[in-house]
Amino acid sequence: MHLELDARGKRYLEKFRKIALAMPGVVETESFGHPWFRVGGVKGKMLSVFGQQDGQWSLCFKAAKEDQGIFLKDPRFVKTPYVGQHGWVSLKLDNTKPDWNEIAELLEMSYRNSGKALK
Repeated sequence: MHLELDARGKRYLEKFRKIALAMPGVVETESFGHPWFRVGGVKGKMLSVFGQQDGQWSLCFKAAKEDQGIFLKDPRFVKTPYVGQHGWVSLKLDNTKPDWNEIAELLEMSYRNSGKALK
């Protein structure tokens, strides 16, 4: 993996990996040196990416385009580079202790929104 993980990044990724890989059809791949989580196999739809935003560990999620603005009112979220125009938001993890229940809910939202494209 090309992404250099410090101790916090390793903890975050391991915790998120357990949540994501427990979902039906989710696999982990690597792209652009980052761990990507996909639904529908290694060439499936992007579900989430673990990486960094502005020097902070972050996770991105697919929100419905019409809901993206709700997330962006919360300072923990930013529009995800390159794919933000499609509703993607990134949650910065370092400013506060991550709420893993909230992250699981965000992952479920992303799963539903990405899964729609598989039908």
